[in-house]
Amino acid sequence: MAKFEVILTDKSPVPTSGYSQALKHGNMIVTSGYLGTHPDGSGVVSGGFEAEVRQALDNIKYVLEQAGSSMADVIRINVSLTDINRFADMDEIYREYFSEPYPSRNTIGVRELWGGAQVGFDVWAVVDEDD
Repeated sequence: MAKFEVILTDKSPVPTSGYSQALKHGNMIVTSGYLGTHPDGSGVVSGGFEAEVRQALDNIKYVLEQAGSSMADVIRINVSLTDINRFADMDEIYREYFSEPYPSRNTIGVRELWGGAQVGFDVWAVVDEDD
């Protein structure tokens, strides 16, 4: 069985069920899905779609930092939107967090996300083992 390092920070929502914030194996980090939820577990942030996108990406950023990584190390991102027509709105904010070369990305429309959230992200990152 592969040996995984469990990544955990209180700057992002702490798991209360059967998942990890992220797992690291060698130079690969894979996060769980993150919504625009408060780190204290009190639910989705107020302020609408834009606030949720920023909070979700901040949640990922803090998990990656705990793993010794950053948004610049992300190679793959999956995006879930409850309204696919908000793609351009999401992408505008997304470009504040990522720069060229942009990660590969998959964006899907979903019917529903936990807590009434409108957007969710999960990422894969790779860091140099020398770092």
